[in-house]
Amino acid sequence: MRKLIVLTLSGLFLFSLTGCWNKAELIEYSFVQAVAIDLSNKGQVELTTLFYKPSGAGGMMKPNMPKSSFTIKTEGENVFDAIRDIALHLGRKAKWDHMRVILVSDEVVKKMNLGIVLDLFRRDHEPRPTNALLITKGRSEEFLHLKPYIEYTIGQQLHSEDESAYTFTGKTLKATMLDTHIQMKSEAGIAKVPYLTIDKVHGNVPSVAGVALIEKGKLVEILPPKEINAFLMLNRKFKSSVITSSCKKNDNTMKETFEVFQENTNLQTSLKNSEVTVNVTTKLKGAVGELNCSTLSTEEEEQAFKERIIQQVKKELLTVIHHLQSSKLDAIGIGDKVFAKNPRLWFEWKENWGSRFADIRFNIHVEVSITNTGMSGGKPLAK
Repeated sequence: MRKLIVLTLSGLFLFSLTGCWNKAELIEYSFVQAVAIDLSNKGQVELTTLFYKPSGAGGMMKPNMPKSSFTIKTEGENVFDAIRDIALHLGRKAKWDHMRVILVSDEVVKKMNLGIVLDLFRRDHEPRPTNALLITKGRSEEFLHLKPYIEYTIGQQLHSEDESAYTFTGKTLKATMLDTHIQMKSEAGIAKVPYLTIDKVHGNVPSVAGVALIEKGKLVEILPPKEINAFLMLNRKFKSSVITSSCKKNDNTMKETFEVFQENTNLQTSLKNSEVTVNVTTKLKGAVGELNCSTLSTEEEEQAFKERIIQQVKKELLTVIHHLQSSKLDAIGIGDKVFAKNPRLWFEWKENWGSRFADIRFNIHVEVSITNTGMSGGKPLAK
């Protein structure tokens, strides 16, 4: 009797299992690799979508192999309207869960709120919140027509460029849709997005360098690549880079470099008598990259080299701070620290925070540790 009951229940459980009643075949979809958002001549949203086209070659590149990607351009009153029209030309449903990068032209972010532009990509279940986001100089569509160097599609190429530029050069940062959403909703309200340009000097190649600052959803400032090293330190997002210093004061003919592979910056905010003071402490650890005029054979010589690096880092930190203060843009999150310390005071200051931020006094302290001088020792190869 017990055996019969077990068999009966097992049969009922089998009928309750889910099946593939709503399965979709791969031939019904086309996978999006990247999307570029521009404005049309009519002022509508113009969408250029890059699709991956599998070659079936097992990953092997052949001389006469057809292109691995193609683009479709659509236009609509908003992003969703433009996306729906893709089906008119493609014959398949666009699949967004493998997308690598979203490009938005600077023209779009000057005229439209970035939150409105990205709303669908954050609301829909397919696009991943970790997708890379880039602001482009000029029309973003143009970047999707470039040929990739080593990746199969330009979408993956741009994603890789953003990663490597942030990790190894310190001339930009990495931002995802989620990062941007969080920053726009923060108390300071400034979002930081990598800036993508065409480097015409070196052969019309894409270059991810610099940072676009977004305030209240609109593009308000572009930080140049030379200021990003210090900007990353102040935002506690530094990965690695090199610090270049002159051998002599006011002499730029000879340079030496220090490779930084460990950094720690601490910002202490002090509120006293309705005034804000920020103490910045930066500790750098790294190795000598190039020597042209210095000799590091003694403790005194090493200290002189470190002092030049310290002064250079201080100069770079002050440069980006003065830039942000002159633009009244708190892109380093001091407002968030004030809110954490004294919420009531913050809400009194919030409306005019840009002007108050411009008057903050910053005290900067830098420490440098040299771990090694490289294989050639502490003497320049030229000596």
